[in-house]
Amino acid sequence: MVDVKRLSPASQEDLRRRVVAAVESGRTQAEVAETFGVGLRSVSRRVNAFHRAGNRALDARKRGRRPEEQKALTARQQARVKRAVVGKFP
Repeated sequence: MVDVKRLSPASQEDLRRRVVAAVESGRTQAEVAETFGVGLRSVSRRVNAFHRAGNRALDARKRGRRPEEQKALTARQQARVKRAVVGKFP
């Protein structure tokens, strides 16, 4: 099986599009999974996503959290900590 996570985002997107195109052309999901070296469940998820959202579902996207979601403290909490610490020395 191919470790898809090691492929570039553009290659991953291309693979997703080729997998869906193969299923849409009439090949079984099992055949497509074997041909492309990916899991059957992966093929099924991609085809279902394509049927729900079209080509947009196959687009490469950035992985992980959005920058605003990466902070441990909210802006309000950060301001509170800053007020408590500024001007104080250990």
